[in-house]
Order: sequence, then structure tokens, then C-alpha cells
Amino acid sequence: MLWFKAWLEIRWRFAFLVGSTLLIWLTPFWMPSTGVSPAAIASRLWMGTHLGTVFLYIFSAIYLAGSGINSQTLYGATSGFHGSMLFTLSLPVSRRRLLFTRAGLGAVLTCILILIMASYTLYLSPGPVNALQAFTYIARVILCDLPIYAIAVLLACLLDEIWHFIGDSFIWTIVFLLQSRFDAISRLSPLRALSLICYPVTSPMPWAAIAASVVMAGAALALSVWVLKRKEY
Repeated sequence: MLWFKAWLEIRWRFAFLVGSTLLIWLTPFWMPSTGVSPAAIASRLWMGTHLGTVFLYIFSAIYLAGSGINSQTLYGATSGFHGSMLFTLSLPVSRRRLLFTRAGLGAVLTCILILIMASYTLYLSPGPVNALQAFTYIARVILCDLPIYAIAVLLACLLDEIWHFIGDSFIWTIVFLLQSRFDAISRLSPLRALSLICYPVTSPMPWAAIAASVVMAGAALALSVWVLKRKEY
């Protein structure tokens, strides 16, 4: 029941992200109608698609984590279908299990989206990509997307809907700005490791950023459990 309830609350978010991804990917097919040949600007077109996909990596993690236990859409705005925290917390299971079920399903769907988006991005790459490079890139994206998702889960346990999304966006905007000023933050930033700056295939594995991402994700999930156990509704 928990997994099914979590799916009901996250399915439209997942469908929206699939539609957003297709919109970005199908854009090049409309270029011939404007008189511009995609082949003439293949490298720039691929880089634009890649950067757009990197944005979707980040947005997907934040958006899918938004259906947290504390998230609750206005009843009237959704015709009565919403993720009610009062109903969720009345279920005869521990809050830890509720969190891991909701966060686990969101993480699985995020990984599925990353796998699809990363595979398509590498398929469009103007240069050759072997199996090891593809595996390395996909693994790097998933690992470096972990803290973005985990921190979004934490904020979803504290804030409702739009406020959690604004909070996540503010946090990672600050990180993005700081990584361009401080070398230490740049080495540990998951945003840089997601290829906002470095080339996605030929760049070396950012082990420091990956280790920092795993630590931040574990700390955020542990703090989420601590918050839910002590929060009064």
C-alpha cells in the first residue's frame, strides 16, 4: 500500500519530467523549418542539448523529491486528490519507513530518468563514446545527483510544496556561484561534477566531489529521519 500510495502521489511529476525531456530533445527536429540545418551546427547543438539535460538532472532530483511526507497540495486546487501529510502519518507504520518508501521510489524514478537522458546525450555526442566512458559518465551523474535529491527530501520534510522548491533552488544557486570563486568548493561541488563546466566524457572522474556527494546525501537522509521523528503535526 505504501509503494502504491507513493506512486499515486509522484506519477504526475514523473510524467511531467518525461514530457519536459522530450520537448528539449525534439527541438532540433524543428530546425529545418527555420532554414537552419542541424548538421551545420552539430557540435553546438549537442552541447546545448547536453547542458539542457544537465539542468534536467538537477530539476528532476528536486521535483521528484518534492512529494515528501510533509508536502501537501491545496485540497481545492487538486479536486480532492493530494498528498495529505495527516493521512500519511496516520498509517500504522514508522515515519522512517514512510520516508524511505517515498524517498526510495523517487530515487528509483530519478535514476531511470538519468539513465535515459544520459544515454541519449551520449548517443548524440559528435565524438566516439565507448562502453566504459558511458558507464563512467552515467555513474558520475547518479552519484553526484544524490546530494541534490537528498537535500530536497530534507527540505520537503520541513517545508510545503513551492517553498521547498524555492529553498532548493536558492541553495544550489549559491553553491554554483561560490564554486566559481573558491577552488575548494569547486573541487567538492556536485554541480561541477555533473558537467556544468567540464566536458562530460573525456574529463577525469571527480573523486573528491563524488565522495562529498555521498557524505552529504547520507547526512541529509539521516537528518530527515531525525526531523520526522521529532516533528509534531
